[in-house]
Amino acid sequence: MLHNLINGLTALGTGPGVAYLVAGSLLGMFLGVIPGLGGPVVLSIVLAFIYHIDLTGTLSLFLATQAGSYFSASITSILLNTPAHPEAFAVTFDGFPMAQRGEAGRALGISATSTCIGGLIGCAVLVGFIPIIDQLPLLFHPPEYVALISIALLLVGTLGTDAASKALISAGIGLLLSTIGPDPVTGINRYTFGMVGLFGGVALVALFLGLFAIPQMMLVFGTATTIARQDMMGQEIDSAAPVELTKGFGKQVVQGIIETLHHRLALLRAALIGVITGIIPGIGGFAANFMSYGIAQQSSKKRELFGTGIPEGIIAPEGSSLAKEAGGMVPVLGLGIPGGVGNALFLAALTIKGVKVGYGFTASYPTLAYETVWVIALGGLIGTIAGVLTAPQLAKVTRVPGPALVPFIMSIAIVGVYVADVSFFSVMEVMVFAVIGFGLRRLRYSLAAFGIGLILGPSLETNVYLTHKVFPGAHFLERPFADVLFAIGIGVLALKTVQLRREAKRADQPFDEDDVLLRAEELRRRERRRHPYPLLALIATSAILVVTVTAVVYAALQYNLTTALMPEIGGGAAALAALWRMPFEIHAYVRYRRDRRGSFEVLSDRSLPAPVALVGAAAAEHSTAADIIEAMGPAPASIGSASEFEPVQDKSWGIHGQYTREVVAFLWFAVLVGACWLFDFTVGVPLFCLLYGLAATRRILPTWPGRVIFAVASAATMGGTTYEIQHLLHVAFTPVVHF
Repeated sequence: MLHNLINGLTALGTGPGVAYLVAGSLLGMFLGVIPGLGGPVVLSIVLAFIYHIDLTGTLSLFLATQAGSYFSASITSILLNTPAHPEAFAVTFDGFPMAQRGEAGRALGISATSTCIGGLIGCAVLVGFIPIIDQLPLLFHPPEYVALISIALLLVGTLGTDAASKALISAGIGLLLSTIGPDPVTGINRYTFGMVGLFGGVALVALFLGLFAIPQMMLVFGTATTIARQDMMGQEIDSAAPVELTKGFGKQVVQGIIETLHHRLALLRAALIGVITGIIPGIGGFAANFMSYGIAQQSSKKRELFGTGIPEGIIAPEGSSLAKEAGGMVPVLGLGIPGGVGNALFLAALTIKGVKVGYGFTASYPTLAYETVWVIALGGLIGTIAGVLTAPQLAKVTRVPGPALVPFIMSIAIVGVYVADVSFFSVMEVMVFAVIGFGLRRLRYSLAAFGIGLILGPSLETNVYLTHKVFPGAHFLERPFADVLFAIGIGVLALKTVQLRREAKRADQPFDEDDVLLRAEELRRRERRRHPYPLLALIATSAILVVTVTAVVYAALQYNLTTALMPEIGGGAAALAALWRMPFEIHAYVRYRRDRRGSFEVLSDRSLPAPVALVGAAAAEHSTAADIIEAMGPAPASIGSASEFEPVQDKSWGIHGQYTREVVAFLWFAVLVGACWLFDFTVGVPLFCLLYGLAATRRILPTWPGRVIFAVASAATMGGTTYEIQHLLHVAFTPVVHF
């Protein structure tokens, strides 16, 4: 083990591996501080450029970018109370209150030390697991693999969504898309319809850029505000006043470092919780940090002080953040099962480089697992140290208006996807997946399950086929281990459904308000929160149902049983879940229409007595007389005029033009694609940046000189960057039209 560990460090130090390690750490640190750009967005962009990098460089760049982003994501949590990553939510509980007391440096020192040491502990545990990674696949036969992949899809898919059926739909669509291209068993092309670009299947880079990068830019453009005033979904938020760093910042950082070392047991516990939750697919990430925080609070003698700004409240979530990434490498390398979006993207990177994980991995790549350990450890260390040194400057980055980032991210994304496959068809795929990803994100479907379903689809199909051949019929149920795993999968789905329903009921706490108008408005607000986009949800569910049913029928009619098996499984699961959701979506849309009609009737009929007007508004929320009477409650002495009622707006069409701006953002992306198609990337990209800077920045740059300077600077920067990327990678594109 020690020999391979040294060889892993030596392999990392040869060639450009160190340069990629440092570059990835700094890239992750810089973009990690920006809400919405860290995590999947930046990793999907990095994924586009690994085709032209060797395996060690790919490992260094990819994992270092991921590891370097964890501490910087907490900078905005501590200084602005705005988390840049989901994992950084728990840090706001004690980090921001400590910073408000004038101890921002202390909080950042505790956060940095906890993240770094927690990552090192996680890497040490990963080193202990590496010798048994090759033994893990021996515990699983095809039926167990099918059950394990199903559990991973359900666990990951139910995170971040509000309904288990949405997780099933997301995973089913991902599995269905994974069948496009050659069947791994029979070699027959499926769903290609004569398009050469689909003969190799869906492009992974195009998928992830379309799901994460472009929709995020649409959301950011929609809010048209500074980064500090928008969350990871691109929604405008009421952020607290930023904390100003005092002159004693450096001394406070050192104090925080020393203080963290005095809480060794708390840090060790947090790191071990992170490792354990990272090993279990679907538990890490957001849940790991909250679990660590909750356990620390319950086991502390100062539990009543949690949330007021104490060191233990920062150590607990930060100590587990990077540690769970190290733990997540165990199922990725040993079983090929990712536990989250980041791990899924890493697995996609290994797939692109031709690395086969699972049985025989350490025999085929004896030092690769140890290189992984070194990259995570050193990437986290470099990103943390650089983040602490540049924290005041990184905090200022969040004052940049979000729309100012759009031309840079979109340009890098489109250039990256082209140089990855050297095919303009992949660029068109990005446009398609951008529309799909934006709609699914708005409706709170699981993009993680979507992407992981696409990546694990071929492995699942192979094991389903082997299960069918080796254990025909229901004989696979004779394997006790498989039965236990299938039971766990069903139990996970049932428990998650119950949990989501309880959370929905918990959100609807009794509303003690005597004012009848306020009570009716609160009921409407709760309904809008449960179903914010009724029309869009109904259209999307109907489209999913039609497409999946059509795909299943087409497979049954055009392919043999073996070739059609996986499309029927993936498409059938999504179709059944969509069919289950249809009555709920129809009911929500009918209630919305009735609410809207009832509100407008109240507005238009000024002659109605106030109680009657109230019934008209409340009828949109209740269908029975008893509910209406309950909603009316005791009538106050005086009720305002009917003009105080505001009509309920369909939020699927935006608020204050936000939806319109999001559509405009996609149109700008279409302009970028069209310009590159007509004039080549080295001309199309700067032309797009120039037009965008002049026409789309009026809200953030009100003066003409400012817009001209921004337009020229962005065009020159991205034009030069595009030229250098194509020149270095020896990639050229012939424009469609020559002038």
